[in-house]
Amino acid sequence: MILKRLKEATGSRHAALESRLPLLNPDMSRARYLGFLRLFWGYYEPLEAQLRALPYWNCMGFDYAERRKTPRLLQDLRALGETPEAIQGFARCQHLPTLASPGQLLGCLYVIEGATLGGQIITRRLEVNLGLTPLTGAAFFDGYGAQTGDRWKAFCAMLRANAGESGPQDDMLASANQTFETLGQWLFPPYPTPKGGTP
Repeated sequence: MILKRLKEATGSRHAALESRLPLLNPDMSRARYLGFLRLFWGYYEPLEAQLRALPYWNCMGFDYAERRKTPRLLQDLRALGETPEAIQGFARCQHLPTLASPGQLLGCLYVIEGATLGGQIITRRLEVNLGLTPLTGAAFFDGYGAQTGDRWKAFCAMLRANAGESGPQDDMLASANQTFETLGQWLFPPYPTPKGGTP
């Protein structure tokens, strides 16, 4: 089953990245949180520009437009005082996942859509620790709000339908790991590659 393979193959990289993110810590400051939002925007903005240009969407039967993360990041950044001019000047990640096949696209999407599940936990903690809500700076981590679970199930159904044979699945595993790795390198340079899993 492809979802089980993805979870097992990415486990070490997922855990390594998750362990370094301080977003659940009670001593997280607003300034540090804002710094992470800037970095997430610097990763997702060029990544989603790359995603929009891909030719695979129609054959996959999946609409990513309504799932874009950058509008929510922009909403949070503006809520926390950043100006449009400042946001446009933020550094952008130059080392993104390779998305040259449908399998590679699906592997990347597995990571960024899966992150919406963990984001629900982060959202609740941000409200407790920083007094932030989806309307005041936590929209990115809130994902799709009450629809997050249903949208994850819909994504998983699409992924299974498009998983194909071993070749595309190998692309998915490698791309999912590369997505975790490039995000980790962007957030925490230099970022060691954990042993195990698909390189």
